[in-house]
Amino acid sequence: MKKTLVALAVAATAATAVSTANAATVYEQDGTKVELSGSFRMFLGRLGDDQRGDLVNDDSRIILKASQDLGNGLSGFAGYELRFNDNADSKSTFNNPTTKYLYGGLKHQDVGALSFGRQLLNADDVLGDNAYYNSAALSPYQTSAEKSVKFRSVEWNGFSFGLDYIFGDSDKERDPAGSNTATLKNGYSAAAFYNLAIADHQALDLAATYIQRNYDDETTTSTTRKNRQWLLHAGYTYGPLNVGLNYGQNHNKYDYRGGTKARYSLVQASYQVTEPSRVYVQWERLEERYNDIQHQYLVGVDYKFHKNVVTYVEYAHQRTKTYVANAEPTTEKDNVYGVGLRVYF
Repeated sequence: MKKTLVALAVAATAATAVSTANAATVYEQDGTKVELSGSFRMFLGRLGDDQRGDLVNDDSRIILKASQDLGNGLSGFAGYELRFNDNADSKSTFNNPTTKYLYGGLKHQDVGALSFGRQLLNADDVLGDNAYYNSAALSPYQTSAEKSVKFRSVEWNGFSFGLDYIFGDSDKERDPAGSNTATLKNGYSAAAFYNLAIADHQALDLAATYIQRNYDDETTTSTTRKNRQWLLHAGYTYGPLNVGLNYGQNHNKYDYRGGTKARYSLVQASYQVTEPSRVYVQWERLEERYNDIQHQYLVGVDYKFHKNVVTYVEYAHQRTKTYVANAEPTTEKDNVYGVGLRVYF
């Protein structure tokens, strides 16, 4: 099945900052604060060579955050994010609201934050992709978990770190008939970050993460597969120019059956032509050993009518080369183009 792709405009971190900075405070009293924010996201265009033009919902969302000051720099917090039609198989519609994230925890202003629930992992900040629709579509990295414990430290002289523990399926019972599919037992990850302001309008950011997930199957509770991932990120900003580089590997190791390996690369650059508009490019590659090699090439331009209203035009080309035993490899190509709109509130 062809993978379709559109992407790249405003940095994902910048998009998050927009919605957070413009969150409306709906209640604030006695140290309690409740904020409401969100965004409408849509894309209008051709989603593949074998598809008609379409209007799709790009995970529009509503975000609710609450915090309670406990004194002495300590606070409690909670967050909830509702996504609309968060289903890759039916993105054409604007319905089916589902809970994307639901978490809570404690935070100390001099130490960091400890949270529990359904939430983003620290690896999401390491990936640092800056696309819109299907951002980093070829990425094999797990950036969120349905059940996890997460710690993120405050920054000391540019350094910070994060730790995650991922809970697996709590049911140990096995179906004798079995489907021969592995289930997640548990997982964990560690991440490190460094940000350096070199001079006015010049900055460097570095990050790294390691993620491991352990699986068993329907016949045993012993670990039968381990998925190990690592990723390095480097970003550089000089005035209106921003460049980002990512490289990492993904290794699935099976008991008695060897394993599979993949290498992932992402290069992206953007240039702020004027205050409201920038141009950007992205190249992405996922190479699976003895299997597929996928590439993505993308170019686009965006325009901010307001800090809360951004529109963009994009063209993306993706190709997949598939290797088959005792046969010539086959190449599949796809083109995606159109216009997008995001309105933050």
